[in-house]
Amino acid sequence: MNTIIRQQKFMNTTITFKVVQDDEPTIEILDAIEAGFGEFDRIVKTYTRFAETSELSNLNRQSERWINISEEFCYLIKYMLSMAEATDGAFDPTVIDFLEVYGYDKNYEFSKLDKPELDSLVKKLVAERPSWEEIELDEKNLKVKLAKHQRLDLGGIGKGYAIDCAYNKLNVFNNFLIDAGGDIRAKGKNDIDELWTIDLLNENTKGEKEVVGQVQLDNESVASSGSWARKFKQFHHLINPRTGAPMNKYKTVFVQAPTGLESDSWATALFIGGKDVISKMPQDFKYFLI
Repeated sequence: MNTIIRQQKFMNTTITFKVVQDDEPTIEILDAIEAGFGEFDRIVKTYTRFAETSELSNLNRQSERWINISEEFCYLIKYMLSMAEATDGAFDPTVIDFLEVYGYDKNYEFSKLDKPELDSLVKKLVAERPSWEEIELDEKNLKVKLAKHQRLDLGGIGKGYAIDCAYNKLNVFNNFLIDAGGDIRAKGKNDIDELWTIDLLNENTKGEKEVVGQVQLDNESVASSGSWARKFKQFHHLINPRTGAPMNKYKTVFVQAPTGLESDSWATALFIGGKDVISKMPQDFKYFLI
């Protein structure tokens, strides 16, 4: 068996495709891999909050107005709102305001973390920001209206959804794996005819990555959320929307689910909501908290 491996960078991480075939790489395989990478590129350009030309930015500029959106964007917004409802707001698609207060904007201006007024700005946001429940979605006419000063962010689902879209391009093959910086979806078996075995990584007390366990994926996905992966000083990007502060109860959580979208979003919700979220998770999902 041959394993064809290709890598590209998107979403500030390395995306790896592994396709296991009896034959050497063919035009069909290479075209499917390029189409898979093309989905990552498309989703970044369409839904990034760091580009004024994206569909997401167009919506975020126009709160309090009904805005026409694509069918795909409508599906994603509906999914995020259903996640917010299912998790009692632990998953919140509107935390972009907190992220930018801390400096997680297109300039990564983390000098804001040293400003003495930071705590008061966060408390003001907690008191005044509109709730995700105020978002109005018209599925039939593909329109959405955000509340005043409200904006959306796809940070809790973007990578998982991109994995699924790439998966659909590679799904003509029997055995492959997509690894987006540790968020993974796999089909079939590896080059020794076994289920894909995935290392679960955590950061130890020395600040080094270490393997804390393994899972086997039987046509499934696994995703993690951790406070150490994108940390700067006291800040990391997993925000508790009820307090506006980075959540630090857990170091890392993992969720194993059928799709990338599900494992990605539920890992975010589990990290924020902890044990309160476990009872709300679909029963066939698996989880691990550190």
